[in-house]
Amino acid sequence: MEFRFPYRGMTPRAWMRLDFRAPDGTTHTFDLMVDTGSDDAIVLRKSAFDLITHGIASSYFSSWGFMLGGWLDIDMSACGLVQRVHGYSNYNLSVGVAASDPNFMGLVGLPILRLAEYGGNATDFWFRYPPTSTSTSQP
Repeated sequence: MEFRFPYRGMTPRAWMRLDFRAPDGTTHTFDLMVDTGSDDAIVLRKSAFDLITHGIASSYFSSWGFMLGGWLDIDMSACGLVQRVHGYSNYNLSVGVAASDPNFMGLVGLPILRLAEYGGNATDFWFRYPPTSTSTSQP
């Protein structure tokens, strides 16, 4: 299944929408800025993080400050992407992302993008899951 998201924000940014399963079984959908250079799977605003976290995980300090770690359940059942991931919350990063678009609840990084195929053109970012079974790499 392919999802397309037209760039948006003060400076047009790639973004995508992900569904998460909260501990109480409810589903919450968040718009997240795409950061292909981030080695963090997901970084959320504190309010979103607190709503969907299934338990505390390892945390660390980055150039953004303290990265509070927790377990998050991605639940994109429609396409088959259901996975628990190690995500984070960070105030400074959340403020930076929201400066581009106040509806962005955080960012999604390379560990999530690599689960699928992704890319973009002049107008849209796309995310395809499950990925195609043929290799697109050149020898």
